[in-house]
Order: sequence, then C-alpha cells, then structure tokens
Amino acid sequence: MEGDHHFPVRLDIGFIEGWGAGFQRMDEGCAINGKPKPELKETTGAFVVKFIRRPASEGINEGINRLLEFIGKNPGKRVVEIAAASNIPSKTVERWIKKLREQGEIVFSGPRKSGGYFVSR
Repeated sequence: MEGDHHFPVRLDIGFIEGWGAGFQRMDEGCAINGKPKPELKETTGAFVVKFIRRPASEGINEGINRLLEFIGKNPGKRVVEIAAASNIPSKTVERWIKKLREQGEIVFSGPRKSGGYFVSR
C-alpha cells in the first residue's frame, strides 16, 4: 500500500501482521479451495474486493446429473413423483427432463397418463 498510514504504530506493536497481508491470505484461501483469485480494486481511499462465483450452469449441471442418477435408480417415475421424492420443484424437474430428453439420455415410455421416464443407455 502506498502513502501515509493512519496507524503505523499498530504494525510496530504487533496488532496487525503487516499491510496487505490479508490480501495474500485471501489469495491463498481461494487457491486452496479451487476458487479464482478475488479481483481487487482501489477506489477513493478504500479497496473493493470482488469474489468470483462459480457459473450458475455448474449448479444446474450438477442437478441434471443427480436427476439422471435418480431416474436410473428409480425407473418409470413421472415428474410429480420425481419432484416429490427429490424435493425439487416440478417446473425445475420438467426443465431438466427436457434437456435430458434432447440429449438422448432419457426416454418416456408407456401410456401418457401412467408411463414414466427411463435412462436410455
């Protein structure tokens, strides 16, 4: 950090580890946890630290993969049954099923009112 510090005595008597040591610990913590380094920006007399979130699609893909696994273990279930058993909203299950059907991962088999979903591989 550049410029005069308001409380240089705190560093001298050991109240703080050193100017900027927290930023290094943030970088190390992110690296240990497999996260990207935070973005640092200096504004008028302050620092802004921006932590980068993982993309939302990663969470969605995890959900879709769990749904595919659920259908593999519980073949023949309908959307309402899947939603109730997995505690996921029906609309979300429908959206994920649509993606899995488009990818050819699952198929609907049986009559419209009583059939269910099955893994196609």
